[in-house]
Amino acid sequence: MPEEEKKEELVHLTIDGIPVEVPPGTLVWAAAQKAGIEIPIYCYHEKMPPLGACRMCFVEIEKMPKPPQTSCTTPVAEGMVVHTKTEKVLKARRGTLEFLLLNHPLDCPICDKAGECDLQDFTLRHGPGNTRFDLHKRHYEKPIPVSDDVMLDRERCILCQRCTRFSSEISMDNGLVMISRGYRMEVGTAPGHAFDSIFSGNTTEICPVGALTASSYRFKARPWELKRTASVCNNCSVGCNARVDSRVDRVMRLMSRNNDAIDDGWLCNRGRWEFDYVNSPQRLRTPLIRRNGQLTRASWDEALSFIASRLKEIVAQHGKQAVAGIGSTRTTNEEAYLFQKLLRQVIGTGNVDHHHGAFPGARDQLTGKPWAMTNSIVDIEKASHVVLVASDPYQRQPILNLRIKKALRNGAKIFIINSAETELDRLAALTLRVPEGSEGVAVKVMLKQLLNNASVDLSGHEDVRSIIKREDQVIRAGEDAFGAKMTTQLQSLADELLTAKGAVILYDEMATLAAGNEDLAADVQLLAVLTKQLDRPGAGVGPLFEDANSLGARDMGLLPNALPGYQPVDEPSLAYGEILSSSQVKALLVMGANPARHLPDGKLPSSLELLVVQDLLLNETAQQADVVLPAVSFAEKEGSMTNVDHHVQAIRRALRPLPGAKADWEILVALAAALGETWTYASPRDVLLEIADQNPFYAGLTWEDLGAQGVRIVLEQEVAHV
Repeated sequence: MPEEEKKEELVHLTIDGIPVEVPPGTLVWAAAQKAGIEIPIYCYHEKMPPLGACRMCFVEIEKMPKPPQTSCTTPVAEGMVVHTKTEKVLKARRGTLEFLLLNHPLDCPICDKAGECDLQDFTLRHGPGNTRFDLHKRHYEKPIPVSDDVMLDRERCILCQRCTRFSSEISMDNGLVMISRGYRMEVGTAPGHAFDSIFSGNTTEICPVGALTASSYRFKARPWELKRTASVCNNCSVGCNARVDSRVDRVMRLMSRNNDAIDDGWLCNRGRWEFDYVNSPQRLRTPLIRRNGQLTRASWDEALSFIASRLKEIVAQHGKQAVAGIGSTRTTNEEAYLFQKLLRQVIGTGNVDHHHGAFPGARDQLTGKPWAMTNSIVDIEKASHVVLVASDPYQRQPILNLRIKKALRNGAKIFIINSAETELDRLAALTLRVPEGSEGVAVKVMLKQLLNNASVDLSGHEDVRSIIKREDQVIRAGEDAFGAKMTTQLQSLADELLTAKGAVILYDEMATLAAGNEDLAADVQLLAVLTKQLDRPGAGVGPLFEDANSLGARDMGLLPNALPGYQPVDEPSLAYGEILSSSQVKALLVMGANPARHLPDGKLPSSLELLVVQDLLLNETAQQADVVLPAVSFAEKEGSMTNVDHHVQAIRRALRPLPGAKADWEILVALAAALGETWTYASPRDVLLEIADQNPFYAGLTWEDLGAQGVRIVLEQEVAHV
């Protein structure tokens, strides 16, 4: 659309004499923000519908009755003239603050919110300098634990209702509600209900005063003592933007850092509070070498020299294919890239993989695309239908759960096919509880129904009919197990997807490992192709990955059947399960992973002659290692990670590296040198430049491009192969 037409669509108004242009529907408060004019607020939050309860955001609007007006509930209008500093406005604000302070304790020096409290700040800038109230203030027992993680100081609450509206509007679990009426009104939990939401931590962050506080952070530090570093949450594949607040080289808390394209401004409790491993006193601080059956301390030079000599001996005796590597889904792209490069180019083996779901090949044969969500996270809220197959975002990718609820508020219908209960069941238009491991068969039933529908276009996919026909016996057995009612519901859902305005179909990658779900990935992809739910707003399909950099690990070539960028290999090598079971593997390098947890008895094969582990802690795999190399956490290094919808984002160092430990990329460079290969990378930024030169999905990408909120990459591009 031409720029001139866009300008004409804007609403023009004046605020304190400053001309402002904003889109229609913008609230006066937001328009003032754009003009750099502060209007104090308490109850309003940009991610929730306006309420107008606190009466703090008063302005005076010419030609409107009964001034002053609340700016958080008043939309702009063409030619509107707004005043934010008239005597009537200032008097109203002072009055509001005076009432808020009547029973509010004046104990700022000991309040956990001091230094980042809106009541404190606005009283200083907009409130009265003294009080006329000379009676006793109200007192309550304090604090009250409303959950294991959240504490409530009732006398500090100003009844802005942000927390209760978050519970009703955003998380939709009604964990917190307003109790009683009038001067007795307070925040609490509904009778018989617990505030056990995985999103409860958001209420402590959006509380404008010190009423709701996090038990893990309470009285641990002051805001002015904290160093704030923009980073990314490392606890699931959504990649929510987070701010790491640290003090004296300890992570004190993680706070949300709004990125509308990914997290919509929220964090789950896992992302907010599960960082104890970073501060753990059990962190590894020195390399360990097994001597006489015991892991004993060693220097870095000694450990690297030992690894290099043993690798050379094993290669000389058994060949290069006797060496294998298992990489991580939580290390950076740069580290994943260097790990596979060390295995492939320095040692000469293609036996490299990581723990992941079962996908037929590195790319989907129907579309030629890698296995990843074809839609963006934002597309979910535009969908008319959201179909969740064998997935539970609430537990696995929590912030996607909020995005699905946002789609629900926008009119979407949710359909769930799962063997277990999920949090979204209560909100779903249809929940189909199938036997464990039969989600894949349910999808086959839907595919069979589509092939019986004359309106389905099979152009280019004529072989699909014969594929489904070969599965007829499995499908019939599934229909018998499901029963007539559920089979009919599956068939109806398939027909409905054909006419859906936009359907997003998602499944958990790890569900593909369940017996019976071996074809789940390919079949769900086919379902989207046949219903044409691809490449348009509000439509898409793909896996929900497990860890922070699961997709990045795939992109970087931590696969036995693909090089970085899913470029083909001459011959596939040993996959994850084969590496852990093959007696041919004599040396195993493990970076940031714990494969022992995937073995029945937790024991690595006795045929291994060398096991090297890089990690933060002495996990089950490291306890069996011949050499353990201490690594650093996401909070102690730089690099990039790729989230579930292919946003590449930067993590930045918030802490000094733990003395004695090294970043995984530094360990790999040092190990390559010990093996006689000189790598000249000075930082992860140099590695990213090489990735951009080699990987068609990252072509041309630089560290500067990542900025504060990352870049979404979805297309392959030409790359310069050196």
